Amino acid sequence: MGPFSVAEVAAACGGRVVGDGDLRLVGVRALEGAGADALSFVNEERALLRAAASAAGALLARSATALPGRTVIEVSDPSTALIKVLRLFHPARAPRPGIHPTAVVDAGAFVDPSSEIGPYAVVGDLSRIEANAIVGAHAVVGARCRVGAGSWLHPHVVLYDDVALGERVEVHSGAVLGADGFGYATTDKGLVKIPQVGSVTIGDDVEIGANSCVDRAALEMTRVGAGTKIDNLAQIGHNVTLGRHDVICAQSGIAGSAVLGDGVVLGGQVGVAGHITVGNGVKVQAQSGIGADVPDGEALYGTPAIGYRAYQKSHIEFRRLPETARLVRRLAEKAGLLKGAPK
Repeated sequence: MGPFSVAEVAAACGGRVVGDGDLRLVGVRALEGAGADALSFVNEERALLRAAASAAGALLARSATALPGRTVIEVSDPSTALIKVLRLFHPARAPRPGIHPTAVVDAGAFVDPSSEIGPYAVVGDLSRIEANAIVGAHAVVGARCRVGAGSWLHPHVVLYDDVALGERVEVHSGAVLGADGFGYATTDKGLVKIPQVGSVTIGDDVEIGANSCVDRAALEMTRVGAGTKIDNLAQIGHNVTLGRHDVICAQSGIAGSAVLGDGVVLGGQVGVAGHITVGNGVKVQAQSGIGADVPDGEALYGTPAIGYRAYQKSHIEFRRLPETARLVRRLAEKAGLLKGAPK
């Protein structure tokens, strides 16, 4: 889309123009890559020198004061304003209403006329594809599923039977929702699979990254709360409950029946044991392991995870271990407790 004048871009993001409002812009670029027909942005004070040296035609910034002689769109929060600007130049993909001739839609399914069913997609019996939804090429929607209004299944997404998506849910390629949970009983004949007969429910405005998995419950339901964002290659086990507006970063794994509160942030490769509760607002650094209940508001790091400040203090002492060990040996020698110890 575009080009747009600086004034039009400012109107889209609620900003104030300082400089040439008639300048035409063709897109948004990083500071180092922007030319005279591009907009760039400054969201940190330390980037001001780079912004002043940039060839960008216009800049999105908190204030024009530190950028004399430049055309600036002043906004209170450049990062938030940038979202609106990017949507101006790159509008969200709209559905192309209709069912592709190669798609297979069961006679018992409902497909809203405004939705899109792409090439070779499959929609199972009693499933509902609601208004303005997109089911991409080769995606599979099983029986008794719901794809809520405005939701988007990218190519090769698979929804097993009995998966319900809320409105404006985006699921990226290769993700699988509703596969069997990892449940087995130990018998004298070896491991015997426990039938996984529950379902999966995904709240409104959830995004699920490529090749991530959300398993169906053994009984009842696996739940992902509204607004939660799941990165690529994450595993959500059976009967897990994720709260609202959680952030689950790449390669994290949450074992069965764990419960996460609202606003939880798990860094990359975090592991959460099954049958525990992680409270509201908990933040966990990457590669940590959570093996026990965590109260609200904690910040954790390590395996097993401990409070982040406690970890920092422990890490400082760990780095001093050689010095500490030498001191202990000297003291032990003086006390006659250690003979001939290396110094």
